[in-house]
Amino acid sequence: MCMRCDGYSSEEIERHSDLLIRVHGFLIQQVEADPPWTYTIGAHESWSRPELIVLDIDAGAQARLIRAVADDYLTFAEIRPSTLELLDIELVTVHEAHFGGGLVAAWEERYSLSATTGDFLQIVPGRSWFCDRHETMVRRLDDPSSSSG
Repeated sequence: MCMRCDGYSSEEIERHSDLLIRVHGFLIQQVEADPPWTYTIGAHESWSRPELIVLDIDAGAQARLIRAVADDYLTFAEIRPSTLELLDIELVTVHEAHFGGGLVAAWEERYSLSATTGDFLQIVPGRSWFCDRHETMVRRLDDPSSSSG
């Protein structure tokens, strides 16, 4: 359940978000949909880097994967190729065609901006994340014709 659904005011949510970003450099926003997706808020604010988004794997794995990739931002000010290889992931720029339908609504609300190409990188899980039947099921948000959520 989200904080708003739990009865928190917009001001309380904003203060909580500010605290998380000041302490950790970002916060993780999970969208409970079918299928769920997860993205960061604060990476650009903290490190002048694109935000991260991941879909098409278990919600818990999405959050852990974002944390692992964001650790490189925090420690090395970049995402190292060794991290990409170790985690079997690829990073692709999210095409602007996927924004505007609520994909990153909390980010857009926080910054009073419409997301555009370059604001987000999608973490695309590699083949090792899936069984043979599902390895081609990953939606790629660098493709403007792909369904985003």
